[in-house]
Amino acid sequence: YEILRCLVGSEMCIRDSIAIAVLILNLVVLVVVPTQTPVELSQTVTEYALDDEAFAQTHTLTLTGTLTKSMLHKSLFHGTLTVSGIDGMEQPYMLMLTREDGKWVGLSDAPFSSISAGKDMDELLIVLQSGQDAGTEPGSVHFLAPDTGNRHAALVRLYTYYPAYRTK
Repeated sequence: YEILRCLVGSEMCIRDSIAIAVLILNLVVLVVVPTQTPVELSQTVTEYALDDEAFAQTHTLTLTGTLTKSMLHKSLFHGTLTVSGIDGMEQPYMLMLTREDGKWVGLSDAPFSSISAGKDMDELLIVLQSGQDAGTEPGSVHFLAPDTGNRHAALVRLYTYYPAYRTK
């Protein structure tokens, strides 16, 4: 009887140890192994000018890539961006961005001034270099804000990412 009780107790201990080991392993995998999410956006988008309410030019925007998130490292986005009808953006531009302090950074020699987006590469905003588009005045601020639908919503997104533009 004593031996049987001892064996039952050790079996429970082994079973509980295995359950704890599986739980710890799952937590380690969650923390160490990054998650990768494909990002695909292809749509007609309107280019707006900050200082010209009448300006609205449509383009086709394509963004494809992979968003990599990890609890141990900064989020990364590797992909390509093309925008029809804008000089320097009609061929795929390689994006290799890192999320730091709530912003995507890492642009170099970009054919646009800046790119901003939410942590999941949603709520995208692209600010074009002044005078980049044919027929635009140098120094004017032109921008693309996919999924906004109208100028007012696009301006709200621009002001959210760049409050200083509100005063221009």
